[in-house]
Amino acid sequence: MAALAWAAPLMAQGSYAVKLTSHIEPYGYLRTAAVFDTRDSKAGALDLFYYLPMDKTTNRQGKDIYSNPSIKGYSVSTLLGVNVKGFRFGNLVVSGRVEGDFYSMSGNAATLRMREAWVDMALTGLGYMENTIDVKVGQAWHPLSVDMPYCVNVEMGAPFNPYNWSPQVMFNANLSRSWDITAGAIYPMQFLPTGPSGPSEDYVKYSLIPELYAGVSYTGRHFKAKAGVDVLSIKPRWQTLDTDDVNYDVGTKVMDRLTMFSPFAYLQYESGIFRANAKTVLAQGGEHLCLMGGYAVYDQSDWRNWKYTPLQSSVSFLSFCVGREWQFMCMAGYMKALGTTKELPIDIVRDTANPSAIFYSENGFKNINQILRVTPTVAWNLGKLTVAAEYDFTTVQYGNMTRINSHALAYVNPHWILNHRVMGVVRFDF
Repeated sequence: MAALAWAAPLMAQGSYAVKLTSHIEPYGYLRTAAVFDTRDSKAGALDLFYYLPMDKTTNRQGKDIYSNPSIKGYSVSTLLGVNVKGFRFGNLVVSGRVEGDFYSMSGNAATLRMREAWVDMALTGLGYMENTIDVKVGQAWHPLSVDMPYCVNVEMGAPFNPYNWSPQVMFNANLSRSWDITAGAIYPMQFLPTGPSGPSEDYVKYSLIPELYAGVSYTGRHFKAKAGVDVLSIKPRWQTLDTDDVNYDVGTKVMDRLTMFSPFAYLQYESGIFRANAKTVLAQGGEHLCLMGGYAVYDQSDWRNWKYTPLQSSVSFLSFCVGREWQFMCMAGYMKALGTTKELPIDIVRDTANPSAIFYSENGFKNINQILRVTPTVAWNLGKLTVAAEYDFTTVQYGNMTRINSHALAYVNPHWILNHRVMGVVRFDF
């Protein structure tokens, strides 16, 4: 009754009437997976979110301490969500979403975490082509992440596909039936840039400039294409972290700043039972997108204003999917470290750059030169029930960490490390 009493005066506002229809739509899935690995790997949340195999480390007995086959089983990627829709105020259509899963771990107990929580406000019926403008406010998928490869693993192609959801304000405008432009501001929360203090939102918080995105997309009968750029401007130090008895004390304000640009392109094709897509990113930094990267200090001559240079990498994937009841999918991903854009100082005695001056993703290692992954998958779909098996071949070329060149590349003793991962998945959507 209280709801009806509140709605009645709104309905009386003439041409600006509010229409509230059937608007609550729960959704989600129950998901259980079992995994076999031939080698210890760098991964998140009890080895569930897979990145890459560990480099070879030999003990005094000559044994590689990371050559350990293992098995794992989990259901923490089970997901619950609610779509809210049907709210209309004249030409303004409002919808929203709340979504969570149980991926966060408190010891060995899975706890609920928020993935998405946003409101979308769409202004419809604009112009002669019925264009729309919509604004999404809240936590949602990062624009570089939304188009994912065809696979069934939890990481959805990372670290070859950006993976991130963050609080944001994102504007989207339809220029025509086929063309859209998107722009907005993003703030890091769960997926963080790195720096002298480790992964932290503070580098953006004290920068006073949010992460920015701008892109354009085209949608045709069979093709979809996107291009855009992500801009991250951070302050690795906003104040001094230590004491110099002559010049400064802890907490003295400094002027550090680093701005990084990561352009990307995406292409998708779909016809009948066949789908294929590909994405490539020229990433500067990118650790906040679950990519392998970061940045480095190249000039500390002025304590008030250290100079930084981003680590660049080329990151790409190609994937396809064919079939309906029986599906065959495959993704191939490749990452190549391109080094820093400016040269780092070299210790002439040890003939190496200083590794401590390089700030790198906590999900990887500073001596990574390139990564290759291939993941063929077979899935059986019976209505909302899916049973799938996926094989993951991931190999990493590491270099010697004691010899890093002036572009932060570990160029000595390059060697490949391989892991075989087999995954079985049962998923029931509702």
